Amino acid sequence: MKVLLVNPPREHSISSEVPTSVNAEINTMPPLGLLYLEAWLASQGRHEVRILDCLAEGWDGSRLEEEVRRESPDLVGLTGHTHDLVDMLEVSRRVKALSPEIAVWWGGPHVSDFPSQTMHYPEVDGCIPNEGEQAFAEVLDCLADGREPHQVAGVLFRSRRGEVVQTSGRDPIRDLDTLPFPRRSTLDYRKYSYVLGSQAIATSLLTSRGCPYHCSFCNTPGRGSWRSRSAHKVVDEMEKCAELGIHEIYMVDDTFNVQPERTLTMCEEIRRRNLRVNWNIRTRVNLITAETVQAVRQAGCTRVHVGVESGTDEGLKILNKNLDTAQVRQKFQILKDSGLTTVCYFMLGCPHERTRDDVLATIDFARELDPDYALFGVLTPYPRTALYEEGVRRGILDPEHWEGFLRDPRSDFRPQVWTEFFTPEELGELCELAFKRFYLRPRQMLRKLLEIRSFQDLSRKLKAGWSIAKL
Repeated sequence: MKVLLVNPPREHSISSEVPTSVNAEINTMPPLGLLYLEAWLASQGRHEVRILDCLAEGWDGSRLEEEVRRESPDLVGLTGHTHDLVDMLEVSRRVKALSPEIAVWWGGPHVSDFPSQTMHYPEVDGCIPNEGEQAFAEVLDCLADGREPHQVAGVLFRSRRGEVVQTSGRDPIRDLDTLPFPRRSTLDYRKYSYVLGSQAIATSLLTSRGCPYHCSFCNTPGRGSWRSRSAHKVVDEMEKCAELGIHEIYMVDDTFNVQPERTLTMCEEIRRRNLRVNWNIRTRVNLITAETVQAVRQAGCTRVHVGVESGTDEGLKILNKNLDTAQVRQKFQILKDSGLTTVCYFMLGCPHERTRDDVLATIDFARELDPDYALFGVLTPYPRTALYEEGVRRGILDPEHWEGFLRDPRSDFRPQVWTEFFTPEELGELCELAFKRFYLRPRQMLRKLLEIRSFQDLSRKLKAGWSIAKL
């Protein structure tokens, strides 16, 4: 079969909790999920597959439609988050308008959260929640042979009689080393960059899937479970990236360093091979140790992203972070002493924040920690999270709000925030205040100027700084 895998345009994304002017210049990273699908299908050797990344190409829906018409595929596969739902539907409708015979299948984070609701849209012929590499290959084999995928575990599809069929569940892939590396050269990988990075060409890389923790605000698939790739396989892929001329690798694991021994082995292997590429990680505060921080620093890690979330012990407890502010200070000092660039994430409008001073406590804590970068957002309780269920139970959140959006997606939809003590407008203003109070400090501005190493770096940082100044 001829298959197009599409990362859709973002023409109608619903609003983020991050102010729009800040969010617009964050980064452009390759669609890693689609790259994994393409690599698996290429290893099977039966189907012709091409990825279309509308974000990297700057394509709108009309331009994408031209490409689909030119390619004339048998199947179009789409991925996206719930914020992209309107665009995913728009693309699906354009495809079906070109030819009802083109099959449309969805995957990705939105489908993982709302698989049954996805099948309510007549434009969607099937969907695959959670991991899709093996299931999607089996679906394509069935369709190529003229069979319906009744025997493929872990999928939903519309039968020839128009009935929605949900097959039996599929276990997660236990051995991630069996997955082939994403073939980044199938895209123009030089178009990808990261606004916080100092180099021009960047990519993302996954060393594990899932997360063993249970933060009350998180709807990441695989909560409570974690599987990793071997350290040597990870370094093999890093080496492939370096050979392509990629300068910076962003490890996009939900939680890096769950197994410190694997991290140390990986760092030793990077040093043994004399591999010279910058990389950065996302981790939890409690996983920070002097030993691992020193090891990653010596192996080329330049930046650590940490979800602090709240500046009070009460807030950390409500968010189920299982630590207190004293531990945050202690662990963060290890990062500061190492010389690594630090990026911290904070959420405003949490249930414990009853007054403006409560919110300011988190902003002041961010200033006290003084990371190189701080990102602030308004807490948005998503379905399938503990905070969302609590909000519904207490009557603070209306479940019909999300259910109505899923039935009739509209770009003017605004996710609910925790409105027990603040209005959405007040929280938005506090979020803008947080960015100003953190970044518009003479010391912070001087630090950013001294970090500039290239014209591209200057351009990216000027755009980000101007975005904040306009708030």
